[in-house]
Amino acid sequence: MWKTRLESFRISFSDIFNTRDDMARGRTINLTCTLLAAFYNVFITGIFYTGFLSMYGISITGVGIITFIPYIANLSTIFSSKLLSRFRKNRKLILIASKIYFYFMYIVATTLMPQFVTDPNARLVCFAVILFLAYVVYAPFSPGITMWFYQFFPKDNERRTRYLSLCQIFSSIMSTCILLFSGVLTDAIAGSPYQHTLILGFRYLAFALVVIETMVQLRAKDFSPREDGKKMKLSDAFTVPFRHRKFLMCMIMMFCWNYIANLNNGLWNYHLLNHMRFSYTLINLMSAMYTAILLLLSAPWRKVLRRFSWIKTFGIACLLWVPTEVVYFFMTPERAFLFVPMCFAQNVLAVGLNLSYANILYMNLPEENSTACIAFHIIGCNICAFLGLLTGTAVSSITGDNTVFMLGMNVYAVQFTTLMRAVTILAMGIILFTRWRSFTRDEDIVTVEQIAAERKANRVKMPRLTLRQAARRIAGRIRNRGAM
Repeated sequence: MWKTRLESFRISFSDIFNTRDDMARGRTINLTCTLLAAFYNVFITGIFYTGFLSMYGISITGVGIITFIPYIANLSTIFSSKLLSRFRKNRKLILIASKIYFYFMYIVATTLMPQFVTDPNARLVCFAVILFLAYVVYAPFSPGITMWFYQFFPKDNERRTRYLSLCQIFSSIMSTCILLFSGVLTDAIAGSPYQHTLILGFRYLAFALVVIETMVQLRAKDFSPREDGKKMKLSDAFTVPFRHRKFLMCMIMMFCWNYIANLNNGLWNYHLLNHMRFSYTLINLMSAMYTAILLLLSAPWRKVLRRFSWIKTFGIACLLWVPTEVVYFFMTPERAFLFVPMCFAQNVLAVGLNLSYANILYMNLPEENSTACIAFHIIGCNICAFLGLLTGTAVSSITGDNTVFMLGMNVYAVQFTTLMRAVTILAMGIILFTRWRSFTRDEDIVTVEQIAAERKANRVKMPRLTLRQAARRIAGRIRNRGAM
């Protein structure tokens, strides 16, 4: 059985990732870059990024401020269409140069700055300025990279689902291995000066991997339309999407999700690390659990997606996610045991969320003026993410690193963001589950309804068994297996 599955996986993988033509080669290059990005993102995002900021005396409010700076700077994406249309020659080199500049500022400049600026408040200002300069320059070029590699996505739904799923699986495996190793190593030297040195060394390693990734990306051909955006006005980034109703509905859904997801982005890791006193190893182990669950449940979630569509699957996962956020509100140092089971539940649901969310942008993306539509997506998502972070930071700053006694426990203000997430995720889940057709392509609706009709017909054809008949059939199958 396992040999059959491995052979099936090998055929599925080689069908999508190979070097036989430019499209397949582009997907292979994109997978390679995805693995490299998964490697270096471990060291410059998440718990290591929060730990890096905490090293230099940045408070929970400061973490919130630094986290939402990029979302302000990303508004410069509005200039993307006009800017990219001017670079018809050496387009790839311009895009790669902008990416290297961004990561140099994001990683190297922010790592060096605290060595020269010692006051925590001054450091906070410098962090904000450096990050703003990094994002405001890179944002107009980011849609160009998105369109460059979107050209390699398989056209049919089945192969696209497998492509996105395989990219997520390999990316998750890579990040998990690095996360576990680095987390154990960091905890092993906790309390010593070497821990800070190790975290800084990880950041420099990340920049080296960024340079390698960009060199790999240059080997992919760029099939994105050179004339896209040439005759457009800046205002078209806000008008063109309104001509495509279902694309606009998908964007509204993504905007809302970015607001919800960022209500405690960065702040929650700070809470786990500094208030709950969880170790890097424990937090990283819970993140690593996602990979094992992804490998086990990727196929079942793909079946759910095939049966219910991208949007309805996301809605189902949202509805099931709500109780975990409520439980997190009641998680105090005395109830730390709740952390592991809630992480397990969220990792199970995250497989479906991530797989379905990965295609929402592209599901109804129009071929014409796609750069303007992607710019609209980036601007809207960043504004809503900024508003989410602003809301979460404002709520968390009410008590900051102090607690208030209520409901028989000591509560940090940041815990209220989990209740806010529960209410908003519940509303989103209900809308997506009941109104999924408003977001879904017509051809996908037909496919889902055909599958539903076939399942209904099969249920009608199958004779209903009495309880005794079902018990006899099961017993017979057990005897047959025992005889074998």
